[in-house]
Amino acid sequence: MNKDNLINFLKSHNGYIATRELEQIGFSKMQIPKLIDEGMIRKVAHGLYIDNNLIEDEFYILQKRFSQIVFSYNTACYLLNLSDRAPYELDITTIKDNKVRTKVNVHYVSKEKFDIGIIDITSPYGNPIKIYNAERCICDLLKNSNSIDMELYNKIINNYFKKKDKDLQTLEDYTKIFKVHKKFQHILEVLI
Repeated sequence: MNKDNLINFLKSHNGYIATRELEQIGFSKMQIPKLIDEGMIRKVAHGLYIDNNLIEDEFYILQKRFSQIVFSYNTACYLLNLSDRAPYELDITTIKDNKVRTKVNVHYVSKEKFDIGIIDITSPYGNPIKIYNAERCICDLLKNSNSIDMELYNKIINNYFKKKDKDLQTLEDYTKIFKVHKKFQHILEVLI
């Protein structure tokens, strides 16, 4: 049991390690409880462990557990500073028929539309995560405007249009793909 291999792996992988990765660096499943007892790692999810000295990053953990998810809706808007209201529950989007069994708001989309607008950002804990860009978030909100608090909806829309780096051409393209172009045109008429 070479603990230096574990320390090096944790340093180069944001402090996280999966059971299969522990096995790849020379640890058996039977040795994992000993590593936990010694305070080297702790379990954060089924088959996923973290350096015992780090704070758990729920965003990163979710994406380690479920590779086909993207943070979306209120969660992405919060991470993009379009909203100052931290989400009560995380919002994720995944492909239809993909099973995500955990306590989050799950939104489903077709495989063809899943990848549209995915960007990489750093989570509040410093780990890489995938979220939808602001333009995709606006389209999702326009498509599901009845399922969001109106005050929050208006604040997000207004904050987007105040952004210096907004991309109205991309937003317009996305509104056509997601069939919310008429709603987008109405908002433009009101705001401009």
